Amino acid sequence: MRERTISRLLYAVTVLTLVFLWLPLTVMIFLSVAENASTVFPFRGFTLSHMVAALNDGLIVRSVLNSAFVATVAASIATVIGVLASFALARYEFPLKDAYRTLLITPMIIPGIVLGLGLLVFFNTVLGMQLSLVTIILTHSLYGLPFVVLIVSSRLYAFDASVEEAARDLGADQWETFWDVTFPIIRPAVMAGAVFAWIRSFEDFIRAYMVQGTENVLTVTMYGLIKYNSTAKMNAISTLIIVLIAVLLAIGMNLGNVTEHVIDTEGE
Repeated sequence: MRERTISRLLYAVTVLTLVFLWLPLTVMIFLSVAENASTVFPFRGFTLSHMVAALNDGLIVRSVLNSAFVATVAASIATVIGVLASFALARYEFPLKDAYRTLLITPMIIPGIVLGLGLLVFFNTVLGMQLSLVTIILTHSLYGLPFVVLIVSSRLYAFDASVEEAARDLGADQWETFWDVTFPIIRPAVMAGAVFAWIRSFEDFIRAYMVQGTENVLTVTMYGLIKYNSTAKMNAISTLIIVLIAVLLAIGMNLGNVTEHVIDTEGE
């Protein structure tokens, strides 16, 4: 009786959590195709005019492309540096190693406005750089680095180094050992770190807002839409992004088994 009560309570909490998560998104998706884009009632019918208006808005389309470009480059930089830093942490002993680890993770816990303001001052007064997509890329590379380091270094700490020794005993050189033995084992963690870095860059607003130049990314453009009460376009572009991500995940899970890379960090 007690187990049944606990089981029902857990189901109820799960259902309420899912409702809390999906109800706002469902309302937003509904409003994106409703004639009245700001309130559910009174319902006046469905229309695709908001979608068409959003897709025909050059500023929104350019912002989406900018966000995808920034997130891809920033995640690539964060992944390369993060993997190298993870190897240094997991494989070598050196002075101030704990301080080095702490400094690598710090950008993840510093408040966004503090990190953004600090980098803004650094770019302007120290480097003399003009604010542009490049400054956003550098900022997001720094912001995404801790996610890669935490995931990849955790995998490396649990790595069985004897398989590398076995490969070298069989005649493999250092590069062959890394490419044929080490990388396939840590690849799920590397992919997971890259995905996290990409997502954090794509959805970031505060840091991007602080170091942006004349080119906007999507989150800054959406802030402008809210500011000027362009609810219809914002609902439409948000819905299109959700649909696009759902389609890409469906394709990846069926063709490329993306869950193996993102969730299963145990590897083969």
